[in-house]
Amino acid sequence: MKRPSKEFKEIIPEGEEQLFESYIATLTTLQKAKSKKFGKGRLLHRKGIMGLNARLEVLPSLPVYACQGIFAKPSTFPVIIRLSNGGLDVKNDSAPDIRGFAVKVQKVSGKSVLDGSDQTEQDFLMINHSKFSVARAEDFLDMLVALSKGPLALFSTMAKRHGFFGMFGALGNLSKLMGKKFDGFMAETFSTAVPVQIGDYAAKVRIRPLDNEYIQADKSDLSLQVKKHLQQKDITYEMQLQFFVDEETTSLEDGSKEWPEEESPFITVAHLIIPQQPTDGAAFDDLQAQVELLKFDPWNAITEHKPLGNIMRARKAAYFASQKTRGVA
Repeated sequence: MKRPSKEFKEIIPEGEEQLFESYIATLTTLQKAKSKKFGKGRLLHRKGIMGLNARLEVLPSLPVYACQGIFAKPSTFPVIIRLSNGGLDVKNDSAPDIRGFAVKVQKVSGKSVLDGSDQTEQDFLMINHSKFSVARAEDFLDMLVALSKGPLALFSTMAKRHGFFGMFGALGNLSKLMGKKFDGFMAETFSTAVPVQIGDYAAKVRIRPLDNEYIQADKSDLSLQVKKHLQQKDITYEMQLQFFVDEETTSLEDGSKEWPEEESPFITVAHLIIPQQPTDGAAFDDLQAQVELLKFDPWNAITEHKPLGNIMRARKAAYFASQKTRGVA
């Protein structure tokens, strides 16, 4: 086991920002086409499954390296959650997909990582995977554009980027990512998959359910599992941090690298509690509409929790463009 380290450093290639910007026009066109078909919405994670009110309770007696940002002292923050399917399209929940768990922590106190203004929100965007299928954002963006054009375009793009034989490995990774068994939002662990700053340190953030007993998910409507459970009791997840120890072991820039728990174990820093609340009726419907209008963005953050690495830097441009396209920037 290695100790958390402050010696992390982003490696930003020359021209990276311009490279990311070069994708924006294509992504915007794609988003507009999908919005014409499904109604105004996000580029990715278009289908919202459920919006919920929650709270984050930061635990006492944390290690010094974890006592940073919103985890600096025992506190309770209101939270808004958006559960989603990750794809470009609105499909039945039974279709293979990445699942999203977005957490908006409210009433925090800090400065915006973007412009230094007063910041009262901290967003953590998590998926049901601990890493990405690609190392770098440009690989993902090329794949995303190709996927929207169909199988032949995807094969062509993969072959150009990975070579003929390498293409099959890349497609296999994508298939594993999309087809991962999913037992519902109450049964799975969700991770930022790439790191954020934790003050002077860096870490991946994840949540996992504390209760091992859960209602079987209805694969065609993933919201039903959550609704049925909330009729009986609260839902609690533990929020955990896995710290950067060195670049070889815990890569900052390569989003496809697993961080080994034997070298950097997770520590629990907070509990995310979804209390019993209405899951139908006018008030619930109003909450769903409000959540769909909100921005969930890893760059909606305080300076102590700056997003790190190539994929996070690409998200800065991509999320802002998506927000402008749907009129919420």
